[in-house]
Amino acid sequence: MNTKTRMLNRKNNELDQKLNKENSIVMTDMVCYLRVANISEYHQEMVRQDLLQMVLSAQQRSAYIKEVIGEDYKAFCDEVIAALPPISPKERFLDFADIILRCIAILGVINIIISKEMFELIRNAVTGQTLDYQLSISVGTLLSTAVIVAAASFIVHFIGRHSFDTQTTKSKSSLRENIMVGSVSGGLTAVILLLMLFAKQTLFTVNIFIACLFILGIYVAHKILQNRRL
Repeated sequence: MNTKTRMLNRKNNELDQKLNKENSIVMTDMVCYLRVANISEYHQEMVRQDLLQMVLSAQQRSAYIKEVIGEDYKAFCDEVIAALPPISPKERFLDFADIILRCIAILGVINIIISKEMFELIRNAVTGQTLDYQLSISVGTLLSTAVIVAAASFIVHFIGRHSFDTQTTKSKSSLRENIMVGSVSGGLTAVILLLMLFAKQTLFTVNIFIACLFILGIYVAHKILQNRRL
């Protein structure tokens, strides 16, 4: 998020701390729903600020949140979202690119840290042996990274879209969806493990410092895109 959105997010976080337990639970559901809505991050924070002020005002009067926005929280959020301008195709692409770059940067750092070459480099440095700075990139590493990014995106969107589901209102279809998500998640975990175990064919090797510079460049690109987004 850009500087303006980040400042608004910080203020909203401060307001969020003033909510009582009941209102905090409802607000969390609404914010999760807003996070996957087709509106910009700035508009998400603007809506969140308005909601927080409404709820805190009601809280001071000892009124329930449903007395302010009604009992159908999802319908209320849908009405608010419909009144806001949707994200343009360009913004959607930049948002997608930003998420991909951030995930690649994080997973890249993790892969370097847990790589066998890093462990061997540390061991050789401690024992005074010759240091090898080459890092192997395998088929499994690239494919598992792609699977993790896709799975994470799916899970986040599923949780956001179903944030208002409760144990008392969850339908049979929702139960089937949860079973499906569990099955997909388990299957993806198995796929990732299989890729890492068996798809060990090395595609290329790269100097570990060059790999770190590449990841740093990816992270910088992510920050640039993040600051340009509305």
